[in-house]
Amino acid sequence: MKIIKCISIILILLNISCCVNQKQKDEEQIKNTVREYWKAIKTNDLQLYNNLIFEAKNFPGVTMGDLGFLHDHYKILNLDKVLQENIKIKDTIGLSPDTKMKYVQYIFKKKNDSNNLKKPLKITLMFYKPIGLNKIYDPVILENHIGWDKE
Repeated sequence: MKIIKCISIILILLNISCCVNQKQKDEEQIKNTVREYWKAIKTNDLQLYNNLIFEAKNFPGVTMGDLGFLHDHYKILNLDKVLQENIKIKDTIGLSPDTKMKYVQYIFKKKNDSNNLKKPLKITLMFYKPIGLNKIYDPVILENHIGWDKE
C-alpha cells in the first residue's frame, strides 16, 4: 500500500514538473517571437514581419501599413529599450471560453498631453498555441495609431 502511495506521489510530482517545463518553453517561444517581431520592425523587413504573422498573405495592406508605421516610430517607441526586454505575457480567451490565448501588449501614452486628450497607442501581439507560438495570431496589432505621432 505504501509503495502505491509513493508511486502516486512521484507521478504527480513528475506531472507538475512537466507542466511547469512546458509553460516555461511556451513563454520562451513567445518571447523569441516578440524579439523577432521588433527586429523585423527595426530593420523594416516586410518578409520577416509577414513570416511572424499567421496568414499574413491574406492581409498584405494591414501588415505593410503596420510595419511602416512602427518602423517610422521605432526610435520613439523604443526610447528606454523596453520593447525587447520588457516582455510581459498575459492570459486571455478568444471568442469562446474554451479558447485559451496569450498576449503581449505595449501601451504608449502621448507625450505633452497632460489633459489625456489623445488615446494611447496600443500594440497587442496575440498568440494561440494550436497555430504555433512562433506566429502572431491576429494581424490587427495596432490600436489608436491614426493621428498618433511623436509630437
